Amino acid sequence: MRIRSMFDTDCERILNVASDWWGSSYSSDLFSKWYIHHFGDTCLAAEEDGEMVGFIMGFLSQSQPDEAYIRIVMVHPDWRGRGVGRALYKGFFEVAESLGRKIVRCVTAPTKKESIAFHTRLGFSIEQQEQELDGVPVYMNYDGRGGNRVVFKKLL
Repeated sequence: MRIRSMFDTDCERILNVASDWWGSSYSSDLFSKWYIHHFGDTCLAAEEDGEMVGFIMGFLSQSQPDEAYIRIVMVHPDWRGRGVGRALYKGFFEVAESLGRKIVRCVTAPTKKESIAFHTRLGFSIEQQEQELDGVPVYMNYDGRGGNRVVFKKLL
């Protein structure tokens, strides 16, 4: 498996597989050509024999100079549990650290128990919040549109 920087042309490949990889209909502006164009250093793809098997998209915070943020990660369902996600995160951590960042943040939905466990295994801590759902601290209305999220932080 090879981890590489993403190109604008990867956006079409991602859009073609996003719903299948997500496990349900997926329509979002979480990824687009402009995003890859402007944040290409922190957008990575995992490939095996020329086939994209996963990707991670993040950015360096402009307002928090020590921080980087992971916006979205997807792994092909057939490749889950084979180290793709771990390799993508490791690549992102290395890029962020090489660019002077000491903290990485990301979020997941409180219903995604596997995602919460995965991030914890990677060394992320869950940020404490005023609310809890099923015993997990949750930032209510995180996105301003009613989306509740578990907020993670990892020190590099």
